[in-house]
Amino acid sequence: MIFTKHGGNMKKANKFKYKRVRIYWQDPTSNPEWMTLKKALEENYSWCDDIGYLLFKDQRRVIIFASHSFDEDGELTVGNITVYPRGCVKKIEVLK
Repeated sequence: MIFTKHGGNMKKANKFKYKRVRIYWQDPTSNPEWMTLKKALEENYSWCDDIGYLLFKDQRRVIIFASHSFDEDGELTVGNITVYPRGCVKKIEVLK
């Protein structure tokens, strides 16, 4: 059960229903230096991962948030939002 404190009063917040996840995704890289074609073909993308709460996913995008709070009315507010193009996301792992 989550409680919020505003001005000294504790209020029961709405139930938190979002799953904590780790998103594994691929990030494009770039390199501004001059190089041979052979070296250019050796360049690669980066594997990345982020942890947050899964807000939304469909065939086009995945949205997570890392921070949350409940306002005075018990409504959930979120921050640190990240939106991923679905094609970049390779795995979504639900964390405990």
